[in-house]
Amino acid sequence: MMVFKLVQTHTTYDGLAMDVSEGATQGSVIAVLVVALMLAIPSRGIAFGQFKKIQSPSFKETMTFVKKYHGYVMSFGTVLNFHYHPASHRNKYWVLLLEAWVFLHGTLTAIIQPGTNWQIFSYGFAIIFFVNQLYDTPIPKRHPWLLAFIYVLFSVAVAYGFRENRAYYKMTFVPVAEYLCLLTCIGVGMATAVILRNQSPVVRIGVTTIVYVSMGALLTVGLAIVLAGNLNVYNDY
Repeated sequence: MMVFKLVQTHTTYDGLAMDVSEGATQGSVIAVLVVALMLAIPSRGIAFGQFKKIQSPSFKETMTFVKKYHGYVMSFGTVLNFHYHPASHRNKYWVLLLEAWVFLHGTLTAIIQPGTNWQIFSYGFAIIFFVNQLYDTPIPKRHPWLLAFIYVLFSVAVAYGFRENRAYYKMTFVPVAEYLCLLTCIGVGMATAVILRNQSPVVRIGVTTIVYVSMGALLTVGLAIVLAGNLNVYNDY
């Protein structure tokens, strides 16, 4: 695939960019990141290191299902974007780097492209890192003073970055979108597990497949609509 990508770059350069919606590619990337957040719940929790172990049979069934079948959504996002595959590596720090890389990529891309608000992507993905991904490192437990310093530094960066327009709400777009998707996936998974618990294997397989494909499509298309700027959020984006 790498050889194909190299040849494609030197021959057509744009690849699928001329034919595929940019919002769709962004949506599939966020969908991959949402799945990565779900996979990391046992190690970093849902937010601020909390809710690592939820004592609910349906939640456990949902997590087992996601661990077993997440590859389809991940592969779709990876093939469509050819950016990265966050949850495929066993080294958690490498996974963390890949997840957090979207911060740099999103920020620089938004700055380079005229008319794109870099505050949405830069601060949005930074919040995801500080609220969730950072808790996969020893910093919160071993170095709380460093964690406090990081939060203070981020607050200063926010104040400086919004010094001209003070539109602080813009940095909520990405984390709100990701967490809504995360909680929706968990909720749908738990509901499906409860409904299908006493059903026959045929019904379980059929319904699970439909729900899986539907949720994957819903995440990608829904996020594509939002990220492409087709919805007015706070009358701004």
